[in-house]
Amino acid sequence: MLTCIGKRSLVLALFLLTVLVCHIQSALAQNMQTEQSMRAAMVFNFLKFTGFPPESIASAPQIRLCVAVGDLRQAEALAELSGRKVSGRELIVIRQAGRADVCHVLYVDLRQRWNAAIEQGVPSRTLTISAYPGFAREGGMIEIALQEDGARFDINLAEGRRAGFHFSPQLLRLARHVYE
Repeated sequence: MLTCIGKRSLVLALFLLTVLVCHIQSALAQNMQTEQSMRAAMVFNFLKFTGFPPESIASAPQIRLCVAVGDLRQAEALAELSGRKVSGRELIVIRQAGRADVCHVLYVDLRQRWNAAIEQGVPSRTLTISAYPGFAREGGMIEIALQEDGARFDINLAEGRRAGFHFSPQLLRLARHVYE
């Protein structure tokens, strides 16, 4: 049988344990959100430091970023980029449901989505970005790699040049790997 002091101690200990568990869950959720936000910020910076082929955006008042992802938090983080300016044009974020022919930029999250985009025919003047391992080696242009020591990225320079994109020297210097 617990004494009054023992009951209070037990209640206090359970309360503190509950607060601690809630705090840990909140911190984990924040960390996940930070990861998606970091990827979105990197995508925006890639756009700022990449020259688009003139014929791909010459008549476009906006730059369209198509997003083909299953992670709702990643889609929301990328959607927050809508309305920002890139090369004097408004960035519009579109949830990809079908063909990529209206996209200046295509962000995919999985190899399966990338393969589906290839099968549907990704337009030759579309900047392609992903965070799945091996994307740049498999024909994608920019691969994001979040590691314990920070964010890194790889650039498939040969594929980017073939499509008419120009990556700034600063961007190339910061890349973990540049595939030529």
